[in-house]
Amino acid sequence: MRERRGVEWSLLGLLAITLGIAGCAAQSDVEQVSQNEQSMRQMIANDQQQIDAMHQQIAQLNDRLTELQHNDSGGGSKDVAALRDRVAKLESQVNATAAGTPPIAGAPGAPGAPGVPGVPGAAPGAPESASVAPGEGAAPAAPPPVPAVAGWETALDQELAAAGNSAEPGSRVYRDGLIDMKAGRYANAIAKFQAFQRAHPKSPLDEPAEYFSANALFELGARDPANYNQSILQFNDLAMRFPRGRFAASAQLREAQAFLRTNDSLDARLTLQKLVRDHPGTPEATAADAMMKSMASS
Repeated sequence: MRERRGVEWSLLGLLAITLGIAGCAAQSDVEQVSQNEQSMRQMIANDQQQIDAMHQQIAQLNDRLTELQHNDSGGGSKDVAALRDRVAKLESQVNATAAGTPPIAGAPGAPGAPGVPGVPGAAPGAPESASVAPGEGAAPAAPPPVPAVAGWETALDQELAAAGNSAEPGSRVYRDGLIDMKAGRYANAIAKFQAFQRAHPKSPLDEPAEYFSANALFELGARDPANYNQSILQFNDLAMRFPRGRFAASAQLREAQAFLRTNDSLDARLTLQKLVRDHPGTPEATAADAMMKSMASS
């Protein structure tokens, strides 16, 4: 009898352990599902933000198209045709992003292979030793000469000094992105800036994080011109969200330079005109005037 009770207690003990393990496994599954759901929500939010930015850009281009058509009653100028083509490409990309399918090749803002958004073939933290093979792809056009304007490198040093004493939540991640940026690890910098923006979308550091992220994409354009398109979207988004921000004028100037790197002189000129209207008297406006004169004479 005593042996039987001992066996029963042993069986009960094994059953309790089994249930405990099953409970832990179930809890682990619940946590995994919750993490997956959170990641999915963030992906959807990022896609929606990109779609909204492209919708705004399409609206601006349609306004420009209406103005050009009004000035050109025949509607047959090269500028009008180029603008219509750009609107069509952007609309195609909006539809592709909304449907969760890859955008058409060559469309403005087309991202690359899976990895860091906008950095083709690069994963967060991946080394940046890869380069485009000789003879692969068309060489980007060199931009016209521009008067000396303080670039992102100067702003970067100032931000690094300020971020070291910042008490803002997430400032450590932001500062790590700046350090990667200064070291030329642009893909790593983009990953950290975007992680910071996802976690702290209302932070006062959100504007500089997007500015430096866009500049990192611009720098990566030398390896893959598709990154210039991504930088255009980010510079445009920054200028719209922070029209009187610290980096608004610089963002518009760099956006125009990125358009020139993609041989889109029409949008470059329109962006420069907007910069002069929005930020008169700034060094960036002076540079924009010089660029437009250089473009007109070439």
